[in-house]
Amino acid sequence: MNIVDKLEILADAAKYDVACTSSGVDRGARRGQLGNALAAGCCHSFTPDGRCISLLKVLMTNVCVYDCAYCVNRASNDVARVAFTPRELADLTISFYRRNYIEGLFVSSGVIKSPDYTTELMIETLRILRDEYGFRGYIHAKAVPGTSPELIDRLGHLADRMSVNLELPSQKSLALLCPQKRKQQLLAPMRQIRDSMAEDADTRALMRKNTTYYS
Repeated sequence: MNIVDKLEILADAAKYDVACTSSGVDRGARRGQLGNALAAGCCHSFTPDGRCISLLKVLMTNVCVYDCAYCVNRASNDVARVAFTPRELADLTISFYRRNYIEGLFVSSGVIKSPDYTTELMIETLRILRDEYGFRGYIHAKAVPGTSPELIDRLGHLADRMSVNLELPSQKSLALLCPQKRKQQLLAPMRQIRDSMAEDADTRALMRKNTTYYS
């Protein structure tokens, strides 16, 4: 299957993932690198100067090991299954950026093989964008419940924003509609993201307090 066919399927499947309306990131362009990110930069939001910021909103794959009753990508649903390789998605993002179609990326995913394997694919995609292409535009990544803390941390250092789908509010409802999932799997990455944000804020405050300026 070619890239255009994959994009058509995986972009359509991504419409069910909730995105935010502001990136919260303000990063300027840099000579020799690509892109920038503005604080109002997510999913057809508008910058203070009136520009519309567009994202490529797509799934890494719609393959999923889970069979959640409410999900269009559930394992038992009869849909075409496709997946981007990290290189394909990174190249596609840059190709769209250079054509001025987008200024950033929103990437989520079904769970292929395992949460850790899926997250490793997302990490490699973002690594190619950041390190090989020098892409400084906005990236929003969906954390996959059940992923190990070390991989969540690596993904967080490459993305500008992370979020987690809180699919159902209680273990009782999960057992009814998503018997393969546990409430703790959903809450753990949310807590880790929250705690990491607080830690980074404390670190920045400490650095500002201890900085000495010389004339």
